[in-house]
Amino acid sequence: MKAKSRDSCQAMFSKLGILTLYSQYIFSILMFVVKHEDIFTFNIELHKINTCHKLDLHVPSVNLTEFQKGVYYSGITLFNSLPLGIKKVAHSTNKFKHELKRFLIKNSFYSVEKCMDRDAAYDIGVLLNSIWIEMQHMILVFC
Repeated sequence: MKAKSRDSCQAMFSKLGILTLYSQYIFSILMFVVKHEDIFTFNIELHKINTCHKLDLHVPSVNLTEFQKGVYYSGITLFNSLPLGIKKVAHSTNKFKHELKRFLIKNSFYSVEKCMDRDAAYDIGVLLNSIWIEMQHMILVFC
């Protein structure tokens, strides 16, 4: 791949399938969350109301900046900012790892904030893809 000295490397990271430093950090924290999900509480465990945030982790109310910058709290906020399709496979470590890596490579984040503020377009794409797969499965079952 040829790139000029002033070209942004962000597209190069995606094309080569390399995680940026921030994406590696996000990946490590989220893998910690999934591997240690027993120390986290999902919103659905706190109340049985079927809301759109039922797959999110419960965010503890704390005021200490040190706690908010820690792995536990950062893991919760990062997990909650993930697309719905990735959260749905959090129970399976291997599937989650694969989907998360694909998401991070596709987006090549240059900051943690960009990951949390990302556009919802990925959510819609994953949702449409999962609906399409379910429809194909239903057609195969009924035919």
